Amino acid sequence: MKDRTSTLEAALSLVPDGALLGIGGALLKRKPVGFLAALAAAGRHNLRVVTFLASLDAELLAAYGCLAELHCGYVGFEQLGFAPAVTAATDVGTIRRVDYSEVMFTCGLRASLAGLPFLPTRAGVGSQVTADAGIRTVTCPYTDEQLLAAPALRPDVSVLHAAAADREGNILGPIQADFLFDMDANLARASRRVIVTVEELVDAADVLAANRRTLLFGYEVDAVVVLPDGARPTALPGNYSAAVNVVSRYLDAVGHDPTQATVAMDRLVSR
Repeated sequence: MKDRTSTLEAALSLVPDGALLGIGGALLKRKPVGFLAALAAAGRHNLRVVTFLASLDAELLAAYGCLAELHCGYVGFEQLGFAPAVTAATDVGTIRRVDYSEVMFTCGLRASLAGLPFLPTRAGVGSQVTADAGIRTVTCPYTDEQLLAAPALRPDVSVLHAAAADREGNILGPIQADFLFDMDANLARASRRVIVTVEELVDAADVLAANRRTLLFGYEVDAVVVLPDGARPTALPGNYSAAVNVVSRYLDAVGHDPTQATVAMDRLVSR
């Protein structure tokens, strides 16, 4: 079987400037922070990001000036507040923000999974969100009903962070099956290429023994990068919790002065 392990540098080369980049995780869980920090340090720019529920991933790329577009259902830090760098850049027009309802986002992934250019849905009919996103309608050929045509979401490359993998690229999901962990698999399978950073490599026999935790199979993955603590300061449930105090300090530093985002983010990712 093919060895899919990769250096961080080689994996970074799979993400060119201007890529439509899918990012796994949800809110403050399983975000591939280590990879994204390295991507920013490598000087990538004009990235167009697709992520279901954004937080530190979008904020990091915005703070470093790498983000051109953000396609998501939400961006922020829940009870801690909104994402200041993303908000500031959106307000001045340096980031194009496209908001999705959760159902519309999921339909976009399902369209890609099915190899279709769009998926018809009733969800969002009459919503200002779908109007703002430019979602078009389609007529059902059987009933003449007007349905929304959710466009396929097909990232050029997606990056996830997971607990473990073997050398063949079989990925183990979180020890604790947490909120929306399975969305990562859908995002990966909707993408043209997939990078997964992991806490550790394990033997193939260990992956086989833990088969109910298998998130992705080797043939679905292009590169596996061993990057311990790669989700910190977000959580990897079963391995470590989110460092909410670290995120709070960043938000306190930037909340009233978004020009401090780069300096504050340097401190956050260097911990």
